[in-house]
Amino acid sequence: MCSELPPSPTAPVTKVEEHSDPTRVFNSDGVENSKLELSIVSKSEQIIGLEDVGVVSQEELRKIHRKIDKRILPWLCITYLVMRIDLNNITNAAIIDEERGDDIKTQLQLAAQDWAWAIACFYYPYGFLEPFSTLFIKSTTPSFWIGRIMVTWGIIVCCIATVQNYAGLISTRVLLGAAEAGYYPGVIYYLAFWFKPEELALRVAVFYSFGQVSGFVGGFLAFAVSFASGVLPGWRWLFLIEGIPAILMGLATFFILPDFPQTAKFLHDKEREVVIQRLSKNAPSKMAKTWDRRQVVKLFRDPTFWTFSATWFCHAIGGFGLSYVLPTVIYDLGFTTTALSNVLSMPPSLATFVLLNLLGWLVQMRKWNPYWVAIGLEIVNIICYVLLLTVNDVTIRYLALLVSTATAGSVYPILWPNRVKAAHGTTAAGIAIGITNALAQFSGILGPQVFLSVYGPTYKFSFLVCVGLLAGAVIFIAMSGALLAELGFQKTREINKQRGRG
Repeated sequence: MCSELPPSPTAPVTKVEEHSDPTRVFNSDGVENSKLELSIVSKSEQIIGLEDVGVVSQEELRKIHRKIDKRILPWLCITYLVMRIDLNNITNAAIIDEERGDDIKTQLQLAAQDWAWAIACFYYPYGFLEPFSTLFIKSTTPSFWIGRIMVTWGIIVCCIATVQNYAGLISTRVLLGAAEAGYYPGVIYYLAFWFKPEELALRVAVFYSFGQVSGFVGGFLAFAVSFASGVLPGWRWLFLIEGIPAILMGLATFFILPDFPQTAKFLHDKEREVVIQRLSKNAPSKMAKTWDRRQVVKLFRDPTFWTFSATWFCHAIGGFGLSYVLPTVIYDLGFTTTALSNVLSMPPSLATFVLLNLLGWLVQMRKWNPYWVAIGLEIVNIICYVLLLTVNDVTIRYLALLVSTATAGSVYPILWPNRVKAAHGTTAAGIAIGITNALAQFSGILGPQVFLSVYGPTYKFSFLVCVGLLAGAVIFIAMSGALLAELGFQKTREINKQRGRG
């Protein structure tokens, strides 16, 4: 998951000295440490002198974080992969066995607008309930709430395989949205109880990238079940096969996932204290009260709340809207069969996985500015859409779809640590994360409307709308970074001043 340095028997011990600049770190001899090469540990982890637990070496801190990562991240990644498969299977089901007339649209007699609503209705309860469901992570326990979410969504996905008409499909999709609400923002919120925001970039990237692999796995499953039609049509098999693992893994989550650092039995007493005391006073904490009205009022008065929200909204439709109809768009580009179209929806997901992990590593380990990285991703996405608007060659159009899907899938996780950092307090963090992620659900509410099949096969209107929204996302990303003084201009000016004095 991440590179590691060989252990050093003489690893320097880090402590905090009383200097005016809290970001400067000094070793045991009083010499300033300018660069520390750690694995997944960021620069902020160098300040680890703690009053109650004594001085902790860099190597000890690395071991603690490695232990937490191994205990938490693999299970979260696997469960998120299953969650995204269940979320996206509706797009793969859209074209299974279409040539034979056994597809879901034909069997349930769905018009183009009916299908758009079948996709979109999921996101209304999902988005509305996200802030409340996210706070339930704190008011209950993460293992219970995340496990509960998985069990209920797995049961409902299996129920979708039994629907007989449009009303049944809408009902089950609405229930599925309510059941799944809070999973993804809940995980982001959960990680904030364990790590500083500066330490989340690579972790969120790894976690999120497994969700992108769902397109690869889902496309493969859709391709496989397209040959399984018999007693049941392929789309019904798809929902059954993908719902059962969620139920089983949800039950296992009750016992596997640790809750909070304060109750983590896999950590020793000293390790627990190190994790807890390293977090800032504004970080979410098990000991804080779940609801603090003053924090909520302060959150809504913060201009960054609105700029981050606008970023998530614009990118949701402009960047992510395409993903909900990707197999259909690929099919409309002229590829021969629906089975092949589901297969061709797999490489974009794999490309997202690779790009996202690379960028997460560069942001956290090489200190690339996440705001500039996100702006660059949006610009590349805009270029791809311009190609889709102007080029008719099918191969070039498919490659543009591949690149745009990869870049669009990388923007949110690159910005999430900064979104978390901008919220202060346990309640504020939960509400901010929940509302922000709720706005991302407009990708499913409006995305299918923007990419209605009536705009195919060229989808020129659709791509023009996306270009405009992505341009707006670039502006709001820059505004968020400027409001938090994190675009890097101030740091550059200080470096130039120091060089001038030299």
